[in-house]
Amino acid sequence: MRCAVMVPEKLIILLFAVLGNATWADADVVDVRNVGPVDLAPFVCADITRSTMIGRACYDQAKRSAVIEIRSIYRQYCDLPKATFDALLDAPSMGQFYLNEIGGKTASWRHVCKHPS
Repeated sequence: MRCAVMVPEKLIILLFAVLGNATWADADVVDVRNVGPVDLAPFVCADITRSTMIGRACYDQAKRSAVIEIRSIYRQYCDLPKATFDALLDAPSMGQFYLNEIGGKTASWRHVCKHPS
């Protein structure tokens, strides 16, 4: 009986040890609207606490691609210059900047990704 108790304890300890060394991006796959699952491993992400609209913003510099969480929905934007992404993070109102420059009705939609159907 004692052996049966020891095995789960060892497994739990091992599980914590393995997960303790994982980074956020190692296991972070998000469901992106109109795309499906996207692995954020190649992205650099920032959790946003100063915006009521944007919860997280991630950028892949090699692909010039951003994944932005807007009101709990992840959306992807393509061909987005790093300067524009940085301006979003630095904007006094991130929500207004997003709406005007990246993905709102007043934006030109130039950064909407064209995914194959």
